[in-house]
Amino acid sequence: MNSKFLLIAVLLIGLLPVSALDANLTEGCVSEFDAAIDYFPHKVVVEDAARFSVEYFNNYKVVTVSEAFDGAPGFDYVLVQCGAPMPSAADFPAGAQFIEVPGGDLITLSTTQLPSLTQLGLLDHLVAVDSGFYISTTEVTDKIAAGEISEVGFGAEINIERVLELAPDLVMAYGYNPATDAHPVLLEAGVFTALDASWRELSPLGRAEWLKFTALFYNREADANALYEEIAAQYDAVKDLAASVSADDRPTVLINTFSGYSDAWFIPGAATYVGQQVYDAGGDLLLAEADSTTSQALSFEVVYDGGLNADIWLTQTFAVYSGADLLALDERFGDFAAFKSGNIWNNNRDENANGGNNYYEWGVTNPHLVLADLLAIFHPDLLPEHEFAFYQQLETAESE
Repeated sequence: MNSKFLLIAVLLIGLLPVSALDANLTEGCVSEFDAAIDYFPHKVVVEDAARFSVEYFNNYKVVTVSEAFDGAPGFDYVLVQCGAPMPSAADFPAGAQFIEVPGGDLITLSTTQLPSLTQLGLLDHLVAVDSGFYISTTEVTDKIAAGEISEVGFGAEINIERVLELAPDLVMAYGYNPATDAHPVLLEAGVFTALDASWRELSPLGRAEWLKFTALFYNREADANALYEEIAAQYDAVKDLAASVSADDRPTVLINTFSGYSDAWFIPGAATYVGQQVYDAGGDLLLAEADSTTSQALSFEVVYDGGLNADIWLTQTFAVYSGADLLALDERFGDFAAFKSGNIWNNNRDENANGGNNYYEWGVTNPHLVLADLLAIFHPDLLPEHEFAFYQQLETAESE
């Protein structure tokens, strides 16, 4: 081509609108908006989570949270690329909230939201939590101790004055009961509040995938995709290893303990989050109702009859560190076969000084670590060099 015509062509191309970006904008705003540009070339596809979804448009994305609590309506969040025009509220369901992304200052009201902030490199946006008392993530507790992160309280008693002083772009809350939850108070005060319903997910990977929900507010889809892909791959690798075990070699597993507070022993259904993890790790959960997505409240006598001969016992009980602690709760625990064999485990290996349990924090976003612990308990020959993250074996007089 003639060099003169080549120069003209290059100049003309420079005047044409750009049709796409190479990556999402994770800092700053659009300086010159172009309606033809897709501002979110990196997108997430929700694979395992059932409680949130996202639909992309060129300059905004619509995130919907469903059934955040029993009887909850759908919650819609319209995430608009900063520097682009806001779409009309009339085009969305009543109550939809609008926010520019990438987001800024953030308040979280659940410890389960903290690991994803750490793993996605978003911790610098965190300005407050409900309380630091039970938090295990050291990066957060260090910032609280240094006065860099505030505490704003729980539920409907949240310190709304302090929240308004901090002026966060976003609060991530959760819902159990609107009469006692924080989110109605925050919404009434005009604070953008997104509900995290990860606790409603029935699968371990479904809960972990909520890290993508967090990423959506900061245009960090590429980072979230890579992180989740690694977590899912590691989970599946452990699950595949457990699947090699024959049906005859799967141990029977008893879970939880009798609670004097409610006069019940809660056994998760086979289709619950916990039930699936036990099965995926190569165990069979005793007394679990098949296909049930809830826990059943059983009497001590029913569990005594059905769980007395369990091979393994996962107590999942606060402030229990030994067989003696169990016997202090109820001497009949000493009759169980797992107690006599010393095959009793609790998920409190990683606790802070106040009893905050990292199993319910880091373990939610990283279920592959929990699954590896369970596999090492159920089939120690498959992971002989395993270093436990959350579970520890309880000493009993019989096992010493």
